[in-house]
Amino acid sequence: MSEMTKSNSSMSNSNKLNITGIGIGALILTTLYTAILASQLLATKNKVDYLYYKEVTQNK
Repeated sequence: MSEMTKSNSSMSNSNKLNITGIGIGALILTTLYTAILASQLLATKNKVDYLYYKEVTQNK
């Protein structure tokens, strides 16, 4: 019976490591995705600002 307990304990530790690894991986991917979206949003904002101020200065 003690061998079975040891086996279950090692499986539990392995599962905890897998879940932790998946969690860390998900956090990294989420961070990268957010950074990419933020940079694209900023680039779009800069383009819109450029076009707006170009339009405003040409119509004066």
